[in-house]
Amino acid sequence: MPYHRTVKNRKYILAVILIISFMFVRELPVLAAVPRDLSGVDLEREARKEGKLVFYTSFTMTEAVAIVESFQKKYPFIKVELYRLSNEQILARIPAEQRAGRNTADVIQLKGDGISFFKKNGMLSRYASPERKFYADGFKDKEGYWTDTFTSVYSVVYNTRLVSPHDVPATYKDLLRPQWKGKIGFNSNNHMWAEAVMQIMGKEEGIKYLEALSRQKPIARSGGTITVMLTAAGEYAFAVPVNDSQAEPVKIKGAPIDWVGLKPYYGDLHPISLVANAPHPYAAQIFIDYFLSQEGQSMVMKLGKTPSRKGLKSKIRVEEINAIDPTLDGEYYKKLMKQIFRS
Repeated sequence: MPYHRTVKNRKYILAVILIISFMFVRELPVLAAVPRDLSGVDLEREARKEGKLVFYTSFTMTEAVAIVESFQKKYPFIKVELYRLSNEQILARIPAEQRAGRNTADVIQLKGDGISFFKKNGMLSRYASPERKFYADGFKDKEGYWTDTFTSVYSVVYNTRLVSPHDVPATYKDLLRPQWKGKIGFNSNNHMWAEAVMQIMGKEEGIKYLEALSRQKPIARSGGTITVMLTAAGEYAFAVPVNDSQAEPVKIKGAPIDWVGLKPYYGDLHPISLVANAPHPYAAQIFIDYFLSQEGQSMVMKLGKTPSRKGLKSKIRVEEINAIDPTLDGEYYKKLMKQIFRS
């Protein structure tokens, strides 16, 4: 079977799984979190009894392993069973497990719209970590169900061999210069960037800008990582909208690329949360606390991401970032981008 047909079939199968999963979500009973009075509870003592936790994450395996190993050095009595899954896989797996009455995961971490979906459908448990006080409004929900771990800042990545320093864009409109026509890569998956553009420019002007950018004949790719790698390979001079968390690790490895965040900064959230009726809730709470602590967030920053905890000196400080509301209707922006860019 030709490779392109195999890939197409895999995408079709995944799409069917997701559609079936979301159809049955409506039939799920709302899973109220088991109430736990944490006052006076010795979390470490209870976590020692549990001895483990199960973590589903959309971090890359290398990133996830680095964080888990750092955690287990501090808490060697808690074994972390790690599952690296895509956002789509987590969105399909959690509902399937809870329909079957098989609660496997204790902690999940994925993009904000996915966490928002789980919260709306009663699949998360409230846990207001004491570390939440170091996170600004917009980077945590008011009820205490989730807190952000890092923010993917919408950025422009460029090939340093093809773009001179004085041609590095200072605004998004710099990408409309005639010389860049046909030389721009476009990440069609980052559809919430449309909301950021409309916040920056106003809805009417924002849509006009996106239409003007489409006339630059950008080369669409499905995914930020592949878009960054092709920019590094010289396929494009620029690529947009790419997340800083996708570009920085490639830059660190020595690829001929750099990236620039354009003010005002906007980005997507990647929150962490305790799953409803988690099998190992106390170990899970310690893990969440660590992830959100200064030590855990410093590890996130070392991995080339922009941590969401206040006070850390990342390339773009979280205090400067406007977080995209994860409860917004992503389908609207997906359709808008597809309509404008025909991707």
